Amino acid sequence: MLITPFYENFLRLGIAGLNAIRPSKSEVVLTLLNKYSCIYVATQTQRLLFNPSEINIGGIEPVDYTLITDEQPEHFDENLITELCVLKKSGKIIADETSYRILRSQIPKEMLVAAKPNKLLVSNGLIIKSYPSENPEASTPVTYMVTLENGCKIFQTGASPVSKALKKITMEEKPDITFIPVGFSPMLNAASWVESAENSNSKIVIPYHGEDLSLFPRVVKRKGLKIGVVILKVGEPFTYRVGQ
Repeated sequence: MLITPFYENFLRLGIAGLNAIRPSKSEVVLTLLNKYSCIYVATQTQRLLFNPSEINIGGIEPVDYTLITDEQPEHFDENLITELCVLKKSGKIIADETSYRILRSQIPKEMLVAAKPNKLLVSNGLIIKSYPSENPEASTPVTYMVTLENGCKIFQTGASPVSKALKKITMEEKPDITFIPVGFSPMLNAASWVESAENSNSKIVIPYHGEDLSLFPRVVKRKGLKIGVVILKVGEPFTYRVGQ
């Protein structure tokens, strides 16, 4: 199954329109906000923001959680996150240990959570677990498995491919959606894309963190993988319906 950006319930809204997103109970709206891994997630009752950097925060309404996978500049902007917190838009901030150490002198203690691999971080109506990462450029990177209130599971990998080690996690968790990085690192190539897609155990995979995302579905199709692929464009929300 190949799903294009023009999927039947794909919504065409600019970044300024994020505040207008009002999903139904069974919907999850995902918006890519930069060319890296900044993802805005909206459900009927929850808002999450992953890896904010190089974005205009003016159009973002307050979120429940901001999650950071590592301290690399494309995923972590100390000043931007501090501004989000001052504007009361960040919600609780969950960060890998290195990013946590950088932020803890600026962010109120009660607003900040350190994420170590293999930890249950949130379990109240929303489940957030941190897992290992295969990003070699970061100091203490993690990935996140998020289970939303409507049951949708999202695997946010940051810049980590889905390795055989992470496959053990996806086999257990069975995410609906897995994000797969496709560029900006020599270790990320067509072979790694296919391996990540195979190891994702997901209904849908979404390539991100790269320049030419259109190559990804062609590689997956040539391999004959029966998995949905969604290509996101910056600022254009995509709606996923749970159970589809």
